[in-house]
Amino acid sequence: MTDASAARSQPSSPQVISASYRTDIPALYGDWFMERVREGYVRYYNPYGPQVVSVSLQPQDVHAIVFWSKNYAPFMRHLDELEQRNLDFYFHFSINGYTADPAVRPLEERVPHPTQSIKVFRELATRYSPKHVQWRYDPIIYTDRTDEQWHMRTFAKLARQLEGLTERCYFSFLDIYDKVARNMRGLDQALRLRDRSDEEKRQLALELARIAENHGITLYTCAEDFAAIGPIKRGACVDKDILDAFWPHKARAMKLCSNRGKCGCYDSRDIGAYDTCPLGCVYCYAVLNRPLALKRYREHDPHHDALIKRGPKEPPAHTLAHNEIIQPELPLNDDSNDR
Repeated sequence: MTDASAARSQPSSPQVISASYRTDIPALYGDWFMERVREGYVRYYNPYGPQVVSVSLQPQDVHAIVFWSKNYAPFMRHLDELEQRNLDFYFHFSINGYTADPAVRPLEERVPHPTQSIKVFRELATRYSPKHVQWRYDPIIYTDRTDEQWHMRTFAKLARQLEGLTERCYFSFLDIYDKVARNMRGLDQALRLRDRSDEEKRQLALELARIAENHGITLYTCAEDFAAIGPIKRGACVDKDILDAFWPHKARAMKLCSNRGKCGCYDSRDIGAYDTCPLGCVYCYAVLNRPLALKRYREHDPHHDALIKRGPKEPPAHTLAHNEIIQPELPLNDDSNDR
């Protein structure tokens, strides 16, 4: 690569690809992602420094892909091709229930209604297995309208509908960062943020765990170690146990992620970018500048090798050669996009 900052490209061993906790790739950037898969590599910019990182998406270089989304409907048409290309993956599917209640829908106005999401959830669990689809009730937000009773009612309704479709639910409580508080200032007074003590949060988590258990679901924390008590397990969203269970022939020693001290995830490469999701969830940690996120979404190039386009594509030489020799041409689906 010509950019001297792009020091890393070819992995020494297969890597886990995260797609993505920085933006919703399945909902918004599925066509871009599939172009990256077809070309066998992707580039992303280090959000904390000047480095440009190139990551191989060749099947032999990918341990597995961990997808994250609030809306998999637009991505369903790509699953056949991913399977044909011998890529392994599992899913995190966020269903919070905020859009089911008109009084709290402003928290995430552009996210599908839970009825629609659960239909897609069922399709994924049926196609793969309940173990492949991890439910996320995340984040838990305290406001005057979304108090403990609201969360218990909403969680119970969702858990009842998801019974038999998943075995895990990951949860976290909203961290009230300055940027989150700033984004939520324009909401109705009844949706202004409230906080709770750790003990109050633990009590709610235990109630949710009891409800989940009644529906065959185990509750897992997401960076909330203080709540990993009783039946609640300490979670790892990028989970070595899941990876080894699904693909034991790939089992190997893995490092824990160093990004967050409370995070139980194992090391992965997240190929998304901050400030690129226009879904408008007002609590989102990954969007500081909502107009910029919308602008980047509208201007993104599905054929570029990075989600945020800065300069020309820079395909690694080994990837070009590999593609020319062994990658088959697969038929593309040109049906209308659900976005």
